Amino acid sequence: MSRGESDRLLLEHMASAGRLAVRLTGDPDMGEDVMQEALVRASRSWRTFRGQSRFSTWLMRIVVNAFRGCLARRSAAGGLPGELPDGKAADPSAELSAREIGQAVAAAVSALPPRQREVLVLRAYEGLSTAEVCELLGIDEGTARANLHYARRRLRERLAGHLGKDDT
Repeated sequence: MSRGESDRLLLEHMASAGRLAVRLTGDPDMGEDVMQEALVRASRSWRTFRGQSRFSTWLMRIVVNAFRGCLARRSAAGGLPGELPDGKAADPSAELSAREIGQAVAAAVSALPPRQREVLVLRAYEGLSTAEVCELLGIDEGTARANLHYARRRLRERLAGHLGKDDT
């Protein structure tokens, strides 16, 4: 792959990589720092991409590794950014309630242990298959499924007050 092709692919996948960084860190500013670190790493090591996986998987692995490095340097703080308010929403109280639930979910995801957070974010938010998550994180399928199970269980426990009796 040429440098120009690498740059084109980086630009093409930058938005999804940025979303992943913010979701992993739970903080837009910290996510931006992780993304900048990931872009520097990807720019320096573009020759290492051998095409054995998709470019997006290679880039996401770099983002996850940059996130892990950031965790090692400082503690992750804050929650995941909530959804932007819908200006066309008819019921302000429903919008407020949805925003509160979104903030509670974001805080609960941010409080998960790093591996559980990584697996959950990649599966639920990024829509990767279990096989893709395993490849990206370098773990086996049983480990991925267990981490996803524990993450979902912790979220159910933390969010029990926000869920209806039929949802628990």
